[in-house]
Amino acid sequence: MEILGDVLRVVGEDPTNRLEIDCAQVKRCSFNSNNGLWAFRMKDGKKLYLQTSGLILSADRSEAGRAATESIAGLLAKHGARGFSV
Repeated sequence: MEILGDVLRVVGEDPTNRLEIDCAQVKRCSFNSNNGLWAFRMKDGKKLYLQTSGLILSADRSEAGRAATESIAGLLAKHGARGFSV
């Protein structure tokens, strides 16, 4: 995962398998702190999901995982995305 300006990019082992989220285009989002699941509703109506670090049911509870989750929350707060809690 990397953040470039307002864009959150996640690239898998296969570089053609990637997810890019322009946080300026997020209309609403939610975060489940137990399992680390983000749900994004974009301004164009598209829905995107991203799994990061959570508390109890998460595969990644590392310090780096928590830092990534906080980075995403900060970026969304910067753009005033509605409806999220971390």
